[in-house]
Amino acid sequence: MKTCGLFTIYLLLLISVPRATAQEATLKLTNEDVVKMVQAGLSTDLIMARIKKAETDFDTSPSALAGLPQKGVPNQVLLAMLESDPLGSNTHLLRKNGKRITAAAFQQLQASVLTVWSEFGSGTGFIIDEAGLVLTSQHIIGPSEYIAVQFDKKRKIPAKLLASDPDTDVAVIWINLETVPDADVAPLPDPEQKEPSIVEGERVVTIGSPLHERRVFTTGTVSKFDRRSITSDINLNRSDSGRPLFNSVGEAVGITTFMQTDLSGSAVNGILRIEQTFSLLEEARKKMKRTSVPVARFLPVDPAESFPLDSIKTVATAKTFDMQRYSFDVGEFSVLLMTPTVRYRFATGDKSFEELRNWAGYVRGDKPVLFVYAAPRSGESRTEFDKMRLFCGEREVEPIHPAKVVQFITSDDVTFRGIYAYSPTAISADCGTVTLEIHSGGNKPRIRELDRKVIARVDEDFSAYYQKYGRPSLTFLDHRSKTAKPSGKPNKWWELSKPPK
Repeated sequence: MKTCGLFTIYLLLLISVPRATAQEATLKLTNEDVVKMVQAGLSTDLIMARIKKAETDFDTSPSALAGLPQKGVPNQVLLAMLESDPLGSNTHLLRKNGKRITAAAFQQLQASVLTVWSEFGSGTGFIIDEAGLVLTSQHIIGPSEYIAVQFDKKRKIPAKLLASDPDTDVAVIWINLETVPDADVAPLPDPEQKEPSIVEGERVVTIGSPLHERRVFTTGTVSKFDRRSITSDINLNRSDSGRPLFNSVGEAVGITTFMQTDLSGSAVNGILRIEQTFSLLEEARKKMKRTSVPVARFLPVDPAESFPLDSIKTVATAKTFDMQRYSFDVGEFSVLLMTPTVRYRFATGDKSFEELRNWAGYVRGDKPVLFVYAAPRSGESRTEFDKMRLFCGEREVEPIHPAKVVQFITSDDVTFRGIYAYSPTAISADCGTVTLEIHSGGNKPRIRELDRKVIARVDEDFSAYYQKYGRPSLTFLDHRSKTAKPSGKPNKWWELSKPPK
């Protein structure tokens, strides 16, 4: 009898222990749990580590958070609580199925968001399927022949435009994901599901990847929606174009847009419902079948380091500064080599980068790159800039970024200036000869071989960077074709040799 009784007790314990453990495993960390850990004397690092590993059900409303410091909860722990619950507490209660996405899953969605580059600007895009289709804003792409996407500071790859719709300001581009195996896909809502993809009062989040930042979270609440658009209190501006809007279960339910409303230039930001892009996506998928896959290769990127500005301040802010030493003519175009010294002179003097429009924030003095700026000379307003090619010896140097700036707009035409970013070693004595080609319309390219004094000056301006970080290597495209003889005399640039105010 005793043996049977002991066996029964042992069996009951064996059954009850796993049940208790399973029940404990499903418990979610709450505000009260955090307070208990703090009052028990656990360290801040230990509490934060526990929050990161646990499923949470925090009340992150303003009133609840305001009361926690009074109970000894430090700000670092409050921040960890917010990061674990990006959409706030109880958002899942708005949905009939009660689903709720975890903070870890939201961080995974970041891997679907990237920066989109074209000749006319930059913005955000997001991957929507494993084939490499990316949704972004149409105005970011425009008529650009160059399209690229950037995942982080080191990885930038080419892209192809498949379909676009200016009426909704949406474009679909295609990338080869072989080069970025850690990229992820933003899940879209199932068009067949019975529950709506968005509900009023639901907390939502956008993830943006603007010019100088990567994958920035912004949260808000949906106030209303209709078949076409979503209205939220998320603050948006032009640089936020192309962001995905995620609902509380992690579905991409919208895309932020910047739509031109009339010829006066007025525009409106908004959030387009993702369902409005489905027909364009279908068009893009059909075009994929008769289009070659984008090349799987990495493109040049901006150096991660900052230029040591202290080394050039004295020269750049001198009472006299001969800007003409950095300028010359190539056919009907005036060219300015914008080293960090020249750009620092602009920034501290009576000139600015406002005329560069979308690229004003990109052309910074502390960026250790060389910008080659080509504009039609005064009186050559109808001269068209198509592209430039820079040759180190007989090999073409691939630009870090080829950009265009609007020169003139008429009712039936637009003309551009060019501002290309290159590695500083693209114009260097190591090249032997340096040649610049400027292409304009259907005419023969204008070609000029750079003077050795100009090459030496560029080398000298970047010498402090070389001493600190070494000389960066160049990425080459192909060899130069013999199209024309270098010619032309140096020409005045703007009157930019005035001392700074």
